Amino acid sequence: MGYNKAIIYGNNLELYEYKKDIIRLGGSRTPSKNNSDNANMGAYREDMLSERVLGKRQDNARRASMDFRRIVASNLDGFARPLLFTLTYRENITNLEKAYRHYSSFIQSLRYKYGKDFRYVCVPEFQKRGAVHFHALIWGLPEEVFLLERRTRTFAGLWGHGFIYLKETDGDEKLSFYLSKYMAKAFVDSRLKNQKCYVASRNIKRPTVIKNFSLTWPIFDEYNIVENALVDRTYNTKWLGQGRYRLFKISNLK
Repeated sequence: MGYNKAIIYGNNLELYEYKKDIIRLGGSRTPSKNNSDNANMGAYREDMLSERVLGKRQDNARRASMDFRRIVASNLDGFARPLLFTLTYRENITNLEKAYRHYSSFIQSLRYKYGKDFRYVCVPEFQKRGAVHFHALIWGLPEEVFLLERRTRTFAGLWGHGFIYLKETDGDEKLSFYLSKYMAKAFVDSRLKNQKCYVASRNIKRPTVIKNFSLTWPIFDEYNIVENALVDRTYNTKWLGQGRYRLFKISNLK
């Protein structure tokens, strides 16, 4: 049995299967099931040993963007529709570290006013003039706040540094592509050196990663997959032999 991995997020299931196994030095190969933490806030990586064994350099920006898109998609369940915030500055604030402090204060103000149950993911971007602004998806705020914002300017007041553009979304998965575009752009921006390319709340949902699962595990029954793969491709790798990638849609989880 070769190396395999399943990634479940939102209503998506990705399967990676390889003919050969990863050679692990000084340790046994044991199945694991856990949620991806991304302690480095946005750069998705296999463990360093796997990187050496695979013997190839990964495109970090592409991988980070993909990981981020999975995180966003994990929270797009079709029921809780997030609000899309764009937070801008009145002044030409170009210091990202300072801007992150302002964003953190904005989140604290939201918690004080609406409680701690909401969750968010936020990406910075630099405008042409060099000023920072933020794109954020926030889940769990009261439904009426969107309708009242034009009249009350509550969020703009809590932000306090400029303007807020607020949009009600339909919760579609296309939002994950929309935000990951900004994340990928931020990832390669030299002005973000030693800074986070996105921030997220602790209660944000994250993909489930299952490595080295048994071929007898009834994955298609457990996740109620009845349709053919949306994507099914094979490719060759230097160290793991032929690989196969498949993407399925999940519905009616058991």
